Amino acid sequence: MALHVAAAPNVDAETREEYRRMYEEALGKYLGGANFILVLTGGSEPEILSAAGDYNILLAWPHYNALPAALEAASALRAMGRFVEVVQLEGPGAPPPLAKVERLVRLVDLLRRPPRLALVGAPNKWLVSSDLSGGPSLFIDEEGVYRRSLEVRAGSEAEALVAGAVESGFGTGELERPLAYAKAIREAAGDVDGLTLGCWCFDFGKVRERGWTPCISLAVLNDWGVTATCEGDLRALYSAVVLRRLSGKPAWISNVNMVTDSGLLLTHDGAPPSFGKYSIVPRMATKAVAALRVEVPPGMPITLLRVSGDLKRAVLLRGLTDVAQRVEACNTQVAVKLPDGAGRAVLKAGLGNHLAYVLDDVYEEARAYLEYLGATVVP
Repeated sequence: MALHVAAAPNVDAETREEYRRMYEEALGKYLGGANFILVLTGGSEPEILSAAGDYNILLAWPHYNALPAALEAASALRAMGRFVEVVQLEGPGAPPPLAKVERLVRLVDLLRRPPRLALVGAPNKWLVSSDLSGGPSLFIDEEGVYRRSLEVRAGSEAEALVAGAVESGFGTGELERPLAYAKAIREAAGDVDGLTLGCWCFDFGKVRERGWTPCISLAVLNDWGVTATCEGDLRALYSAVVLRRLSGKPAWISNVNMVTDSGLLLTHDGAPPSFGKYSIVPRMATKAVAALRVEVPPGMPITLLRVSGDLKRAVLLRGLTDVAQRVEACNTQVAVKLPDGAGRAVLKAGLGNHLAYVLDDVYEEARAYLEYLGATVVP
């Protein structure tokens, strides 16, 4: 795909070509990711429609009625079922906001290539509202992954994890098996966008048999470039994959342990180590090897998402991480400060437990994605 220029009929070819070259150079590697249309003036609506494709990004500045033309054309394109987003430029020749453009190109890629998900084993028994219409793209035999992990060495990965910890209650030898398991899962998953594992964290017999739980296995996979979540929750996994693909950063899921008018407390026995300073601690309840207690710094942007099983509804929030007042729950506890009243959306939506989150602000892109799919977004 190329960059198109749209303008009123009186704008000459030389001016059009000058701006085309300027913005082709500025957009560089992003040009192949969507159908870009640079709107120079008002009266360009017919040219915008003529140049439109299935996935469009309109660039318009607040001069010469360019932005009004882009907004008018965008309305018509949406009525045709096309995807379109309008990006406002500061003025003629001003560089495009590349961070915003990059997120929109990621959004277009997500629409073109819907998430492919894998389920390792079966969902945990307590998940009664976490299935996804159409199910996963790939089923992976958990016992096969476990047997394969016994052949894998992961001493260097375990050593690096311990070396990066603030403190560790376990040595390299004790952590090698969970990290070998992570490598075996990654191998079995192939090219899927994400995977979720029906884990044995509360199966006391299996914990005694294997001697460890896979909490750390899943946490580190996210820093290895594989979106991996717990318990076989496909709705949470889908949500995490959407956030990761929009942001380009690791995503994670957590239990909603407390809701206030303007905040949440999220808890889980782990998070990607890259989320903050971490300690390696015993797993909740079983005290087995091992969990991560990650201290997510306050003041970081955060986007949170959970979809319904039919993708027709979603709760989508954004806020800032806050200082957590710890409760009796899982080891990693993340407080989220939300706009006043937004916390009630989690209760109002009624979409289940786990919320996926990413330490980035991709709220607008996530909302555009969900609304294009026809989902009702709460709040």
